Amino acid sequence: MKTSLPEATPRPRLTAASVFVASAAAGILVALPSLQNGFVYDDVWIIERNEVVHNLDVGELLSSTFWPEDRGNVMWRPVALTAFAVQWALGDGSPFVFHLGSVVLYAILAGLAGFVCSRLFGSALGLLAGLLFAAHPVHVEVSANIVGQAELWSAVGYLGALLAVWELTGTASPRRRLVLLLAVLASLMLGLGGKEQPVTLPAAMLVLWWLRARHDGIPIHDVARREWPALALSSVVIGAFLWLRAEFGGGLAAAGGIATGLDPDSALNRTVVMLPVTLDWLRVLFLPVALSADYSPQHIVPETSFGVNHVIALLVWLSILTFAYLLRDRLRALFVGVLLFLITISVVSNVVVPLEVLMAERLMLLPSFGWALAVAACLWFAYERTVHPVRRRAMLGALCVVLLLLAGRSIGRGGIWRSNDRFFAALAEDAPNSFRSHWAAGHFAFERGDSALGERELLTAVQLNSEHPQLLEDFGRLYASTGRYEPAIPLLSHAVAVDSTRLSSALPLALALARLGRAQEALTVVDNMTTLHGETRGILLVRGEVLMRDRRFAEAVEALMGLVRREPDMWSVRLMVAEAAFEAGECELALAQADTALNLAPESEKASVREFRARVANGNANCK
Repeated sequence: MKTSLPEATPRPRLTAASVFVASAAAGILVALPSLQNGFVYDDVWIIERNEVVHNLDVGELLSSTFWPEDRGNVMWRPVALTAFAVQWALGDGSPFVFHLGSVVLYAILAGLAGFVCSRLFGSALGLLAGLLFAAHPVHVEVSANIVGQAELWSAVGYLGALLAVWELTGTASPRRRLVLLLAVLASLMLGLGGKEQPVTLPAAMLVLWWLRARHDGIPIHDVARREWPALALSSVVIGAFLWLRAEFGGGLAAAGGIATGLDPDSALNRTVVMLPVTLDWLRVLFLPVALSADYSPQHIVPETSFGVNHVIALLVWLSILTFAYLLRDRLRALFVGVLLFLITISVVSNVVVPLEVLMAERLMLLPSFGWALAVAACLWFAYERTVHPVRRRAMLGALCVVLLLLAGRSIGRGGIWRSNDRFFAALAEDAPNSFRSHWAAGHFAFERGDSALGERELLTAVQLNSEHPQLLEDFGRLYASTGRYEPAIPLLSHAVAVDSTRLSSALPLALALARLGRAQEALTVVDNMTTLHGETRGILLVRGEVLMRDRRFAEAVEALMGLVRREPDMWSVRLMVAEAAFEAGECELALAQADTALNLAPESEKASVREFRARVANGNANCK
């Protein structure tokens, strides 16, 4: 009698969907500790104290800048800003809801990274790339810091667009092609609404066209002939975004400042400065031990003259590019990964457009997708060609150790953003020579009431970087807020000298001048800003106060009434008009404006408005 052997249990197949789940789970694991974090550093200005985020006014959210008016009024990121407003409403301002949102977004991004690589090069390589991406500690600044959601939205949109482009190139069905084309455009708009890096998508499309041509064994021009509408429509969307950014974001290339050593008018100068910095890109990606929340001068000292580090950087990049090019057919994932890294980092490399920082870990988020793909390609290539089972197990063991070390570094680092005190302590340890370390510590020391420490820290920051307009403005405004107008004026004047269009520095400068009796100088500043920006709300308010301090009350009434006609519900402006009219002897106008201010004012302010109205009604000498 024959006995049948039990059938072997089939090995479960690794699918792209399971790669998404595994990569997303790894992302959750490393980002989860951030749920205990609060509003820290940039979170304070962009979210906690930003009134735009505290109201779900869609029109205001779509037209406002990412940085509020008192912090530079630059950058247009409507998706990120709207997401902040929704989370503020959901959690009534609780930082927990924001950090939960960051964990979810990071998990989606990590899952997408693995899924996209799986669709391009197979699930095994995709899983490796997804885990490398999810565990990497260079991403902690983004996942643990709430404002990093701008980067996350941008990267999710970008990878979603890449996935849709790839599927589009392999689809013949007209209906499916239309759906995928719409998915490309929707993902692109999502990414652009988070941050600017998706402007590089057309270049990434060309890389995927090349890959599709190699994959299907057809000429690339055949792919281009079929897929050009996606490229054309994406370019139109990007052009519209750039126009809107110029309209709403303080200018086409506005970034809030320019890092020390960078020449805004010379791409060649910026290339020379950035060449050695590219070695730091590779260091934080391949050896993420010494990390920092800031890499500003003098933590990274810009090298403006060609030297040894420039030669080393050139040799390193030439070697990488040559190696990837020579293996473009045997190791396509390496070639594509290197190209995607260079494409996505180009817009934040300071070569195309000068930025406020020479380097930042948050700027490495999207480029690190290309890095993870390239590294996973090399590792998988080596593993597949290793025949001996013991060596294979040793390679897998070593890889697991590396992933655990990366994840452990990420988990341990997430607590840096627990509070401002903890963040500044870490910043001082990681980047003791960074002007931003001293700037942040000084600002919050002033807010705690320790003005002596705050002044020392900010003076150190200015000594390290005396040409940063936001730093100068911040220091000057802090002086002015405590009534110290004399030291505030040179700082604010220098900020305006560095950036002559800087309204957020010019207006407090005008007020400081007026409060020291230098009204004519103040009016000159206001006139210059009016020429550049028109009669904005802030300009009209400051003009009114300056004219009142110069006892030119009739002119003050005229200026403030222009604002009242535009924004009739501002009770405080109505009260200013009433005060100016009263001093000018226009009692009927003063009473009318005081009555309106009384009706509009919140209950906590009504008593002071009634007191002023009583003075007017009692027939003071001005009104007789």
